[in-house]
Amino acid sequence: MVNINTESTIKSPRRRGRVPQGDPNEQGGGDDNGGFQDFFDKFFGGQGADGGNIRQRSLGSGVIVDSKGYIVTNRHVVEKADRIRVKLQDEPLASPGHDAKLIGMDQETDLAVIKIEVDRPLPAAKLGNSDGMEVGDWVLAIGSPFGLQETVTAGIVSAKGRNIVPNRQFQSFIQTDAAINPVTRADRW
Repeated sequence: MVNINTESTIKSPRRRGRVPQGDPNEQGGGDDNGGFQDFFDKFFGGQGADGGNIRQRSLGSGVIVDSKGYIVTNRHVVEKADRIRVKLQDEPLASPGHDAKLIGMDQETDLAVIKIEVDRPLPAAKLGNSDGMEVGDWVLAIGSPFGLQETVTAGIVSAKGRNIVPNRQFQSFIQTDAAINPVTRADRW
C-alpha cells in the first residue's frame, strides 16, 4: 500500500465585478459590503497570486503490482494532476516521496497505472482471481483515507455478478459491506 499525493492547477472562474467603494465621507460609510468582498473574492473566484489559478492538492492510495514500481490506483485520484508523488510505507515521515509518471487510465473502471523510479525491487501485491470468491467470504479494504496511514476495515462478500450500469463494457461487480471511504476509493485493494 502506498500513499499518493497529487497537485493540480484549477483555472479560477471568471472574477465577478468588484463593487466600487463609495466615498467614506458619504452617509453610511464608504464600504457598504461589510468587508465581505475580500472573503468572496478569495473563496468564490477572486484573483489568486498567480493570476487566478488555484493549486489543489489531494490524497489517495494505491497498490504496488510490480517490483519495478508500477502502481494501480483510481483514475479520479490522478486524472487532472500536474504532479503525482508516491510515498512508500517504509519511508520516514519527512521523506518527500517519489515523483510518479502516469502510464494509463480507464474512465469506465476508474483505474489508473502510475510508475515510480526506484533503485531496488519493491514488494508487490499478488492479484487474485475473483472467480474463486464466494458470497460470505471475508474481505479487507486497506487504504489511507484522509491521509491516515495503514487503515484497515473488514467485511464480507455480499453478492457477485452485480450489473450496476447498463451498456458498459465491464460488468459483474463484487458487492461487499466492507466500509470503503468515498474520498480514497483506491482502498478497495
